[in-house]
Amino acid sequence: MFTEHKKGFDWFSLVLGILFVIAGIASFAHPDKTMHFLAILAGIAFILRGIYELWFRNFINNALDESTGWIIFIAILDIILGIIVLVWPNFGVFYLAILFAIWFIIDSLAMIRGAKFFKEFHRGYATWLVILGIISLILGIILLFSPILSTITIVWLVSVMLMVFGIMHIIQAF
Repeated sequence: MFTEHKKGFDWFSLVLGILFVIAGIASFAHPDKTMHFLAILAGIAFILRGIYELWFRNFINNALDESTGWIIFIAILDIILGIIVLVWPNFGVFYLAILFAIWFIIDSLAMIRGAKFFKEFHRGYATWLVILGIISLILGIILLFSPILSTITIVWLVSVMLMVFGIMHIIQAF
């Protein structure tokens, strides 16, 4: 009923895995270049998002006949921010560091607030969520006031993720 299927060696996964591991090591070795690269990617993403928002505004206008001035404002803001980040990558690095810290803070506040929903099911879990949320909130505030530490954290996370993906692909090859 069940046939044994022998999987062959996957060269593509091996090569991709090795490239990911090399990229992770290079990212660790050159954090400044990694952040500049991420800033450039963010700048491109902002410009593409702005263009998409302008297209979406046109769609809303045609489909719903609604006022879309706020969409135009956000789209133009995104495009301007993307151009600024591309022209001045150091600003982009600083911007990403601050944005990361703010994201960390907001996520921590959401964790603390969300803990109340777990009180009824498992009080111990809710308590741990609050404790970890407070610790994360403190770390987020530290990152907010230390953009260099925030930048290092971003590079570390990107480097580790690249290496984890690489190792997963290498294992998948066999």
